Amino acid sequence: MITLKPAVLSLVAFSTLTACGASNEVATRGDAAPLNFATSSPELRLIDEQAETLQQMSRDLVRRSTGKGAAMGAAVGCGLGLISASNASKCVAGAVAGGAVGAVVGHGHGKRKVAARVATVSQGDMALSLRNANATLSEIKTSLPSLLAKQDAELKALKRQRAANTITEEAYTARLDEIRATRAKLADALMDSADKARTSADNLGLAASQGQSGLMWHIGAAKRLEEESISTRSTITLL
Repeated sequence: MITLKPAVLSLVAFSTLTACGASNEVATRGDAAPLNFATSSPELRLIDEQAETLQQMSRDLVRRSTGKGAAMGAAVGCGLGLISASNASKCVAGAVAGGAVGAVVGHGHGKRKVAARVATVSQGDMALSLRNANATLSEIKTSLPSLLAKQDAELKALKRQRAANTITEEAYTARLDEIRATRAKLADALMDSADKARTSADNLGLAASQGQSGLMWHIGAAKRLEEESISTRSTITLL
């Protein structure tokens, strides 16, 4: 029998887990750059912070929803000592590196018990992330109407000033472009949240189809986050 050194085992485990997680994750619009709105105001800074928080939470949702099926299948040979998601990952790595997955798949009773333990930890992490993301989106929905109303009022005042020749066309256009940019970036952040919530729901659905139970609430919550993000985006009129 060939014995692998610990460094080799670590490399094999990392490569395997990376391959499992990458297939379901998609690149979306908001990954490349933060919002960093051009014009500062209390309302705008608040929306900026909330939107960036929502984007971070949405990325976290995708990470947490990926690889559940792999953990459930490969962790069968690890016993019932799993107490955290990180332990589950180590268990998967050991099973893959040691060639144990194929040998232990037939142990149905042990598989169900270990899968249930892994599922419990994963469901708790996922539920917390979903509740946090939904709470942040609710904060945005509360703050957004005031910001949009103030921008609309400012635009009307700018149009009156331009008509009265009290501001230049260049000044009017510059401020219009700033407001237009802030709205476009916020709309993009909300659609990014919707995209990632949809991806998370798809990942959880795949895990459920592979035999992991207890995910229906999580799938529904991810879909509601997607729908609410799209609904909130629809309140923003792009100029």
